[in-house]
This record gives sequence, structure tokens and C-alpha cells, in this order.
Amino acid sequence: MLPYRTRRPATFSMMPSDSKRKETAARRRWRLNAAIGIGLAWASASGWGETNPLHASDAVWFVENCPPVATPDCPPPGSNFRGSNPHVYPSSPMRSPGLAPRPLTPPLRSNDVGQPKNPADFDNVQPGNNTSPNGVPQPEPTVEPPVPNAPPANSPNAADAPNAADAVNAAAPANNSTNNSANNFDNINASDLQSNFASAQSSFSAAPTFIGDFAGSGLAQFTGLIVAPFDGYAVGNGFPAPTFDILPGGFNPDLIPTGAGRNESGDLGTIDTYDLAEPLPLSDAQLAPGPGFLFQGGTIVYTNNNTSTTAQDGTPLDGQSWYYDYEYARNIGGQGPGSRPVPSPGVSVSRIKISENYSPELRDRAFINYSFFNDFAGGLGDISRFVTGIERVLVEDMISLEVRFPVAATYGSRQDIDAREQRAMEIGNMAFIGKATLFRTDQFLWAGGMGVSIPTADDTLLSMSGTEIVRVKNETVQIQPFTSVLRRFGDWTAQAYMQLDLAAGGDPVLVNSNLLNPMNGNMQEIGVFNDSTLMHLDFSLHCLLYQRQRSISGLNSIIANTELHYSTTLEDADLVGGNNFTYTSLQPNFNVVNATFGTHLVFGKKNDLIITPAMAIPLRDGLDEQFDYEAIVQVNYLH
Repeated sequence: MLPYRTRRPATFSMMPSDSKRKETAARRRWRLNAAIGIGLAWASASGWGETNPLHASDAVWFVENCPPVATPDCPPPGSNFRGSNPHVYPSSPMRSPGLAPRPLTPPLRSNDVGQPKNPADFDNVQPGNNTSPNGVPQPEPTVEPPVPNAPPANSPNAADAPNAADAVNAAAPANNSTNNSANNFDNINASDLQSNFASAQSSFSAAPTFIGDFAGSGLAQFTGLIVAPFDGYAVGNGFPAPTFDILPGGFNPDLIPTGAGRNESGDLGTIDTYDLAEPLPLSDAQLAPGPGFLFQGGTIVYTNNNTSTTAQDGTPLDGQSWYYDYEYARNIGGQGPGSRPVPSPGVSVSRIKISENYSPELRDRAFINYSFFNDFAGGLGDISRFVTGIERVLVEDMISLEVRFPVAATYGSRQDIDAREQRAMEIGNMAFIGKATLFRTDQFLWAGGMGVSIPTADDTLLSMSGTEIVRVKNETVQIQPFTSVLRRFGDWTAQAYMQLDLAAGGDPVLVNSNLLNPMNGNMQEIGVFNDSTLMHLDFSLHCLLYQRQRSISGLNSIIANTELHYSTTLEDADLVGGNNFTYTSLQPNFNVVNATFGTHLVFGKKNDLIITPAMAIPLRDGLDEQFDYEAIVQVNYLH
């Protein structure tokens, strides 16, 4: 009965994993010296005359539960090859003093997945290619024992000396063997999306990143009305076309009626009510209390010399008292002519879309995204946004953690409505993103995770003449679950992504209790604003246009990238109101559709520097068009 054999892959790769921490040069030298010393001591104690190097291409089967005596399928007793690598059985004969070398021809089993289906395939890769006409394996030619004082394997004359490594290399499966490609570890590369190999730096061409399109939240829909009412009594003169004097002996006239007047008291035939024109400067009447206030009209009524505020019966005479009432008002926010845009907390950097510069693959990397938004919606003008981030693999090929920190040169979060509009460099909400691999094969990858955005951006502060009148506190935590899939088709890669963006809590809204004279008022909360729940759907198609056979320090790969993005609200944003003031989102609901076109340029001998220029274009108009266009540059450095 044949001993049981299992095929196990080598636990090392020909390419360094990018998620392994690099050692210092001193530590590497110490380990090298220690390894040389241990190797020399072991060689002296065991009597071996030469090394038996192991390579990924030498990995075949490891024989377990061998009997005490040597058999054709087991190593000779006393040969301690397990100590060097228990998962790799060298295909060349093991050598030990006093024992003749033997060939190793492990028999094929039907349940050994990945083995050659034809026994002749395995025979052909044995040293000397010794097969009988009927395909039965034949013994190998006898290999001579090592020559005393033979030069080291890495010396210039090493090729002239017999060495067990020659037999190992001769016995390795040929790289061009079609049927044996499943066992050929030399053909495995980082782009195969397999464990360890997928995390290598050169795997970017197999799993390129999304580029993105999202402008984030920006403008709040403030609708505030500051009313300045004025009333009192004036003396009428000059009927039937009167004027009115507020202070006798002062400037005259102070108030001028418009129109022919009307009767509102019920006394037929008597005009007792007039509409008023806006008072003129130098008059004794009160004028607009500040810039931005507009005259809202008013009336003046005949009181028949009493303290009434409504029209009275009687015939007006010169010198009699009339009651006047008019007002000025000022809008803050809104979208009308001359309105002042008001930003929401964090302006355009409060809500982050995780698919911006994102891949389902796990990588150790640092990156920066730059986006220029031309003519941002709501009158915020041009915005330049920067997002810096780091992704770190925590569990090899399984879990990574990413941190993103956005800032933007944009419309300022603090505005004085009596001063010039302010622009500033605004800090956004920091995001922490956990990502996990859910399923992977050599051509398919499924990942998912959760993002949490914390409120690190400034509050929105609106003041008038230096006194605060509105404050929206930035206190919302955004919860962002997501999932994505990737599928490879040769030089083509397709990806799909879905994310929800939910607000945990809301932003308190405070308004001054005396908007006309804010110095005499205090800030009062009128409600808590909860933003819309968002859903993002993204699709991308990548094509490897160019790739060098051997990496250089310059450009090695060019990957074309086309993306389609859809963002929508699943519910309308809140409306908070009070004290002649309302607050909501400029876009309480929207359906944004954008297209992105870009190119990944891969540089460096380790393919560790990726520069991505791109352009995003809106495909809808109105409030669904958040910008005219977005120019993008992204830089990734893979560690």
C-alpha cells in the first residue's frame, strides 16, 4: 500500500508581499550572519557536503508517515530535509553519507487536484527524461557523490562541479509545460489575485482603483427674513393732496403718499387711507437700518385725532393726526437676486464617497486626491479639494484599515453678511474605513466594509456686523456601509460598487432671538437638522493598454479607465424653522449621474507609484448638476 501524500503549495512567493513590514539593513545583516553560522554548524554536524537549495519551482509533494526503512517513495532515514522546509519535497535525490541516490517518482492519484493528468507529463520533467516506450518511469542515471573541495555553488566555476542543485533544477517542471501549468509556481505573479501575490505592489494592473466623481455636500438652503418695522403718528397737511410731517418744525414733508387713496372706515366718500412711498434721506422718518434692507411698503390712516391704529370716520383737516406703519426687511440665504450663499458645515468636504480612489483589493499605501470643481452649485464658485489618506493591511489578504482626511479651498464656513464674501481653506470630516475580503478566486474578488465619518469640520457661522445670528453645529456622524466586486477578463477588469451614507444624529441649528438688533439677543436652538440618506452606485471598466516585460524606474504600465456614477437621496432632508428663519439643504433630493474618464500611469521598478489624471462630467442638469466639470489628479504610493 502506497504511503499517503498530499500536495501543498509553497508558503513563500517569488515576489515580496507589500503588506510585510520592511526590515532595517542592520537587522537583515544580523539575520544573515546568524543564518550563515547556524548553517555551517549544521553542515559540520550532519556531514553533508553541499547545500540543497529549495525554490518555489521545486515544490512537489511532501510524503507523510514514512516507515522506518527506506522505500522508493520516502527519503532515506536520517535525511533531515523536513527541517529546511516541511512543505516542499525536493525533486532531486537526497544525499547522505553511505547511501546511494535514488530517483523520486511520486505516483499520481486521481484526487490530487492540480496534478498532471498524463503520467508522461511528470516523466518528462524528471532528470534525463527517462521514460519507457509505454510511459512507465525508469530509474534515473546514477548521480555521483559530491566532489571534495568543489567550488561553492555561487562561484564562477560552480557550473563545472556536480551539485544536487543541478538535479533539483533539472527535475523542476518546465515553464512551457501546458499540462503542468497548475504546479508551476514560477508562472504565478502578483496579478493573479491570489493570497499574498495579490497584495504585491505589481498587482495594481490586476485591481486598479476607482477614480470617483462626488462633490459632497455644499450649500445649505437658508431662508431668513430680518424685519425692521417702524410706526408712529404724523400730522397731515395740504388736502386733498396731503403730505405728512412727523416732527413739527422739522423737515417737511417726512412721508409722501402714493396713489389717490381710499376709504376703509366705511364713511362713504371720505379718503382715510394712503399707501406710502419709501422715506427719503434727510427726512425725520426712519430709514433702512442697514445694507441689504429693502422697503416693504406701508400705509398711513386717518385717526380723527385719537390714538387709534385703524382708519376712523370723519373728514380729514389740516393739522390732524394720522397713524403710519411701514417696514424694511432683509433676506439672508435663499436663491433670489442678490442673495448671499450660506455653506453647510464642512462645505464640500463633510460627506465622503469611499469609492473615490478605491479598490476592493487590500494594500499598504499612501495616497492623495486632488479635485477641481468648476462653478459649484448654489453660487459657491470654484472649489479645490484635497484628500490625503493611508491604507494599512491589518490581517494578510483579509482586513485593512484606511484613514482619510479632506481639506478644501472653498467658500468659507464663517460669513458676515455685512462684509465681503469670505473664502478659506476648510478642514473636512475625517473618515475611518474598514475593509474585508469576503471571497476571492484567481479572477474574482468580493470585498465589503464600513466607513465612519466623524465631525472634525468647522461649524457654520453667520454673523451680521460682527454679531453672530446663525450657527449650525457640525455634530453628525456618518455611517457608510459598502460592498464591491471585481472581475478580470484577461487585460480587462470590471468593477461594481454600492454604498449607503446614513446620518447618525443631526446638526443643531441656533438662531439669534433678535435678528434686527442681534447684540441685544441671544442664540436659541430652533431644531436639529438631519441630512438626506444617500446611496451611491458606481461601475468601472479598465483596460491594460501597455505593460513592460521588465519593470524600470520610469513608466511601466498604462491602464485606461471609464466609470459611470449614480448618487441619489433615499429620503428628503429635514426642514428646520423658527424666528422668521428656515434651514434645509439646497438639494433636499437629487439624482446625480456623472461619467469619469481617466488613465492610470504606473511607475517605478516595483510598480509602486501610480499617477492618475482624469475628468468627471455631469450627465444631468438643474440641481442634479453639482458642477460644470471636475478635473482630477490622484497619486498612490504602494508600500
